[in-house]
Amino acid sequence: MDLRQALDIVAQPLTFAGVSDSQLCLDVQAYADQDLGVRHIPALHGEATVRPVDVLLRLAVATKPEYQTDLYEVHQHWSLLRYLGLFDADPDGQLCLSSAGQRIGGNQRRVTSEELGVGFAVHRAEEWMANRWPDSAIARVVDIDVALASGFIRAGAVKASVTQRRSRRPDYLLIAEIPGSDDRYRYAVVECKGTKNWGYGLKQMASACVQLRGVAVAGRQPPGLAVGTVLADNWVYCRALELSPGRRRTVLEPTHRVEVSELFEDAAEVHVERETFERTVHVDIDEGEPLSAENLVRAGVQSSWASLADFAGNDYAFRTWAPPVYRARLDRDADARPQRVRRQTPDGLEVVGVRNLITLPGGELEVVFGLAAEVDDALSESDADQVIEAQQSVAERGTPDRTSSGREPDEIVTAVSKEGAVLMLAPQ
Repeated sequence: MDLRQALDIVAQPLTFAGVSDSQLCLDVQAYADQDLGVRHIPALHGEATVRPVDVLLRLAVATKPEYQTDLYEVHQHWSLLRYLGLFDADPDGQLCLSSAGQRIGGNQRRVTSEELGVGFAVHRAEEWMANRWPDSAIARVVDIDVALASGFIRAGAVKASVTQRRSRRPDYLLIAEIPGSDDRYRYAVVECKGTKNWGYGLKQMASACVQLRGVAVAGRQPPGLAVGTVLADNWVYCRALELSPGRRRTVLEPTHRVEVSELFEDAAEVHVERETFERTVHVDIDEGEPLSAENLVRAGVQSSWASLADFAGNDYAFRTWAPPVYRARLDRDADARPQRVRRQTPDGLEVVGVRNLITLPGGELEVVFGLAAEVDDALSESDADQVIEAQQSVAERGTPDRTSSGREPDEIVTAVSKEGAVLMLAPQ
């Protein structure tokens, strides 16, 4: 497969298998020694459609906070584009692995499954939120361990490192504003898993369901989604289960030591005035203090904006919006950033971001990690109203209806999220 073929594949909608039925609940529960308190999600069961480039965008954005700006880790982040040639389509339009993807074995296949599991999980989480709460708008995804946890527990004036944090709480916080609701927000937690083994994936899902209960907000359990992606037999499967509201159970002690003694509500909602997003808020899950829903959403939205700015190389906006814990965990050196560029998508969206030129079989490829220019500008203005309105403007544009059959050989392939993040793949 050369570059042009790979771009044709990732640009077209392909189908994959979503798995979320009562049998999955039974199979996953069999790997647990206590009631997991989960249920299946009919909307995420059966054939689903996705463009691989949209998965790659979500993977790149979600994992950006895990990387520093030194040479090795910057290269690691850009190297996610190695998955460009991983996908293929069968004659029926089913998403499968390319011949190169099928040759990946051993530990590298495990790593591939785990990383792509993040991209697919974020995509499924967006669909879950849109189906569960149809009036919700933009879904913002926040890495809990990077943005909202310092890695330390305080005991008086003494700080002790938190060990095995990721095994005890979910990966991501999901936040969505309710349009026309006078600044009300919904929030949930998401845990991602990925494996190459169909059987082991069930054990992973059981663990994920337990991890969903590792964060309490105002003494209550927020709604949660567990997604497990399996790359088995050269096909893609996405399992999904959600916490079942109204189920009491005994849970593992959360990292922040808050007892979850009350039932959680099916829709966790909170009112947060927009102007308060412009104030510094300190949220550190590892400190052991109770979490308020208002501060969690404030810090979460600020972190999502900081992550977007970081993704597009906007250091000023990153430092403006990143909460203290987030800034302290990431070493961002503006001098180490590549020069930012301005580009335009085939449908006319102005984009600002960072670029990399890669030589591949079949030609050179310019890759841009960026933001819609109006979102980038708003982030730099430090005005929460402007950021929210700019993101809503991008979300209302929708995704261009383009498939590989309607693509010119040298046409740019783009993916745009409702938050305004953009991935551009431009053959040279």
